[in-house]
Amino acid sequence: MLISMDHNGRQTMLPFIPTQAVAQQPLLAKALAATGTPALLADAHGKIIWVNHAFVAFSGDAEHELLGRQAPILRDGKRDSSDYARAWRALQRGHELHNEVIGAHRNGSRYTVEEFITPLFDDDGVITHFFVIRHDITQRTQHSEHIQHLADHDDLTGLLNRSKFRKELASAIGHARHSPRTLATLFIDLDHFKPVNDQLGHDVGDLLLAAVAHRLRNAVRTGDHIARFGGDEFAVLLIDLPEASMAEALAAKLLAALSRPFTLQSHRVTISASIGVAIHPRDGQDARTLLLKADRSMYRIKHSGGNGVGLWPLSNGAK
Repeated sequence: MLISMDHNGRQTMLPFIPTQAVAQQPLLAKALAATGTPALLADAHGKIIWVNHAFVAFSGDAEHELLGRQAPILRDGKRDSSDYARAWRALQRGHELHNEVIGAHRNGSRYTVEEFITPLFDDDGVITHFFVIRHDITQRTQHSEHIQHLADHDDLTGLLNRSKFRKELASAIGHARHSPRTLATLFIDLDHFKPVNDQLGHDVGDLLLAAVAHRLRNAVRTGDHIARFGGDEFAVLLIDLPEASMAEALAAKLLAALSRPFTLQSHRVTISASIGVAIHPRDGQDARTLLLKADRSMYRIKHSGGNGVGLWPLSNGAK
């Protein structure tokens, strides 16, 4: 029978059992225990006093290990201590809450659940318990994340696409306005890529683009962003640079990485690259301006023979 004791020692029938169904309480309790939706009941202090079989199975813990434990109410892995305190106060004022929780099973696998928390009251309007149900949305979340990944990334290389790169650049510029450090945009065009496609075929050309992406990833720092803009054009966002001169040094590192021969199937392929560099805030304070100047700096190098790094303003470019 789902009857609990309030803080004065009085028996309180849980509100989710209709008064007219008192005679059916054992059946209702059995139904709650048997439902496939994980559910728990916590006291007014948030300690677990009841769990159903689905919650035990989902958590991976035994029932006796769960009872008496502080319920994982609102512990979603997103809230800081102040957010948690505000949400807990809202619950104590009687508000129902809907929450999304990310956690880990005992076996290490990750899960995402929707959590619905309902305060339960006695006849005097005092909160005596919290009823919590959870819906597993792990697969739905993973599917959504996969769709978002496809929308933001290039199919061939796995790098960011043009649209996502622009968003990352705009975001980085916003953060950089409050930092003494600088950021740089690099625009990269491969030299002699067309002959690879023409002579060896598009399959080898695709392998080359994927190999270029791999080398770029290995050459940049953690936290920097790389995108394929289309064809054989790439862009790199270097963030949090202690000084602007680091951008040219990192561009030279990328140039050296791409100049080493590639082995693709049975073919040995050698290319080079033309790289243009624009620095924020010196060369521009918005994404469009920085990309435009990096692009123009790259074309200056390209038209002078390629295999070099060009900085904005163009008069300072060097092969």
